[in-house]
Amino acid sequence: MPAELPRTLCLSLHDVAPATLAECARILAFLDDLHLGPVALLVIPDFHGTGRVDRDRRFMAFIESRILRGDEIVLHGYRHDESAPAGRGPRAWLARRMGADPRAEFASLRFEAARTRLLHGLAILRAAGWQPSGFVAPDWLMSGGTCDALEDLPLRYFSTRDAVTLLGSQQRITAPTLTLGAPAARGSASWWSRMLALARLHSAKPILRIALHPTDQRDPAFEQFWRNLRHRIDDRQVLTEDQLVSRLTRRDVRADRAASEPRNGGLA
Repeated sequence: MPAELPRTLCLSLHDVAPATLAECARILAFLDDLHLGPVALLVIPDFHGTGRVDRDRRFMAFIESRILRGDEIVLHGYRHDESAPAGRGPRAWLARRMGADPRAEFASLRFEAARTRLLHGLAILRAAGWQPSGFVAPDWLMSGGTCDALEDLPLRYFSTRDAVTLLGSQQRITAPTLTLGAPAARGSASWWSRMLALARLHSAKPILRIALHPTDQRDPAFEQFWRNLRHRIDDRQVLTEDQLVSRLTRRDVRADRAASEPRNGGLA
């Protein structure tokens, strides 16, 4: 890791939409109490077709209040629903075996279909007055057509479960994500212990990401888990992924300039 970039933590809240606003607000208030932030808010432009975010004034006002706190707005799919029949082949089979969300909207889209959904999603967020620079596909699953479509859009990066990739250069920043998973997978002390063990395993990584979902706080052990985790991440600087990308990009620009400078001490 470059000397000027400290040990970093990136926090994200998935599935942010008018339909999940109350639960999102509770989780963000809890993180605020722990003095953890800023947070990347993964906004779904039209969650399951239930209503565009730019037409919900209460939701827009809440998001604006979070932007003022430094939170980042990220494009998170378009409708977050299943867009195509289940894919075939080893990759699709593995995704099903791993319990991938069937609403993995961009998992099997071809280029034109992916581009159309991405453009619709961006248009809605921009109509709300927001300018996202990043994209995260639902369940982190993207087809090759989606990856190609992203290269043609005014975005800086996309994130998968284990990395952040800069669009244009395709520079890949290794950054594992700890996610609490679906509520059905939780509910036992042993499960929470395994999650803490996983956090310890990733503690040596220079960049760690933690992804939350609106339903996470329904579990009664959620808050205690985070209070136990808090001291393990206390030495990390919390950045949004856009801030992380900006810092690494500036570092690369400085390195390029230094490499191009004359090495004769400035003598003619």
